[in-house]
Amino acid sequence: MPINSKVALCGAKARQRNGLPCRQPAMKNGRCRMHGGKCTGPKTREGKLRSSQANLKHGYYTQASISERKRMQEIMKWRHELTEIEK
Repeated sequence: MPINSKVALCGAKARQRNGLPCRQPAMKNGRCRMHGGKCTGPKTREGKLRSSQANLKHGYYTQASISERKRMQEIMKWRHELTEIEK
């Protein structure tokens, strides 16, 4: 039984063995802090940029990397053509 019976409860389906719904107090969105009531993500442009950069693991598909690989392919192709002419 909750401490204050007038507070809305989360009600999320719990993974406990008894199968009862969550009894934590709900936030504005209707869920508790453990079932999706806390963070709604960044709102500002700077926050969204910071969030997108936070999970960057490598830069293989960045525009700069793609253009650098294309440039290197052109150089290698040009070099290969030069060696073919010399033969």
